[in-house]
Amino acid sequence: MYSTQTSWWAQWLLGIYIIHGLVVMLLLRFRNQSTPAFRYLVHAVDLVWPVLISLFATGTRNPFFLFFVFVLAAAAYRWGLWETVSTAAASVILLWLESAALHFGFFAPVEDFALGHHWRKLEIDRIELEPTHLFMRSVSLLVMGWLLGYLAERQKQLRAEVERARVVRDLHDGVLQSMISVGMQLDVLGRQSPSQAVAYELQRIRDLVLEEARKLREFMQQIKPFDVDAKNLSAHLLELVERFQRETGIRAQFVCDSSLTGLRAHFCDAVTRIVQEGLVNVRKHSGASHVQVKFDRRDGRLRLIIEDDGRGFPFSGCFSQADLETDGRGPLVIKECVRSIDGELFLESIAGRGSRLVITIPQKGHSGLWRFKTLVYSKFS
Repeated sequence: MYSTQTSWWAQWLLGIYIIHGLVVMLLLRFRNQSTPAFRYLVHAVDLVWPVLISLFATGTRNPFFLFFVFVLAAAAYRWGLWETVSTAAASVILLWLESAALHFGFFAPVEDFALGHHWRKLEIDRIELEPTHLFMRSVSLLVMGWLLGYLAERQKQLRAEVERARVVRDLHDGVLQSMISVGMQLDVLGRQSPSQAVAYELQRIRDLVLEEARKLREFMQQIKPFDVDAKNLSAHLLELVERFQRETGIRAQFVCDSSLTGLRAHFCDAVTRIVQEGLVNVRKHSGASHVQVKFDRRDGRLRLIIEDDGRGFPFSGCFSQADLETDGRGPLVIKECVRSIDGELFLESIAGRGSRLVITIPQKGHSGLWRFKTLVYSKFS
C-alpha cells in the first residue's frame, strides 16, 4: 500500500462509516437475528461507502480499495458465486457512473454550494477516476469477485459433503444397526413362538422392519458424497452392481470397457448417480430377475446401458427426452442427472417385457473434454 492523502470530506465519511459499522454490530447483537431484507440493506450500504470514500482519497494507490474487497468477501460469505460477481459488477458500475458524473461536471454545483457556505473544498481525486486507472480497477474488482465467490462456493460444497458424510455415518452406526437388530430378534421370537398366528405376525413385522432398513440404506447411498474419478469409476460401479445383487437376490452383471480413461469428475459423479438410481428403480418397480449394466465406447462415443427383464413401464414405446418432459413421464432423478450433464434422454419400454437405458457421450477431440449429447432409457425387449 502506498501513502495516501485523505481530504477532510474523506475523514468525515470514514468516521460515519465506522459509526455505521458499530450500529450494525449492535443491532445484530441485541436482535439476535438477521432478516434477508436487513442483509440486503447492509450490503447495499457497504457497497456505496467505498465508492464515496474513494472519491475523496488521493494518491497513486488508494488503500480504501480494500473496502471493496471487504464487501466482496461479505457477499461470498452470505450467498455464493454469482451474488459475489454481481456485487463486483455493481461496484464497477458505480465507479464508472462516478467517473462520468465527474467528467460531465455534475459535482461542480456541489462544490460551489460547499464553498458558498464556507465549507472545505471537495478535493476529488480525479486521477484515480480517469478511464485508464478505472479500467484496471474494474478488472481487479471483477477478478477478485469471481475468485472469492468461487472459493466460497467450493467451501459450501465441501461443508455440505462433510455434513452428508456425518449423517450417513450416524444413520449407519445408529438407526440402521438398530433396525437390523430388531429384525433379527423378531425372527428369533417368531421361530420360538408356539402360536402359528403370532409367528406369522412377527414374521410380517420383521419383513416390514427389514424393508424399511433397505430403504434407509438406499437413502444413505443417495446422500452419501461420492469420491469418484476416472481411475476408480469402473471399480465403484462394479461395487454398486455387486452390492445390489447381494442385497436383492436379483442376478446382476457389470461389463466395462477398460479403455475408458480421461473422464471428468462431474461426468463420473453423474454416471454413478444414474446407475445407482437405475438399480433402485429396478428393485422397486420392475420385478426383474436379471439386470445388466454396461459401460463401453462405440463409434468414438461413450455409452452406458442399464437393462433388465422386468415388467417394464406402465407405457410402451420409444420416447425422447423432449417427449418425456412434455408428458411428465420417466424417472425423475435420472432425467435431472441427464440435464445436469447436457444430455438427451430416450426411453423405450414394452409393458411386461422389460426396458433398457443407454447413455451416449460424444467426445470433443480437439479439447480433450467430454460433452453429453444423448441419453436413452429402455429395457429388454
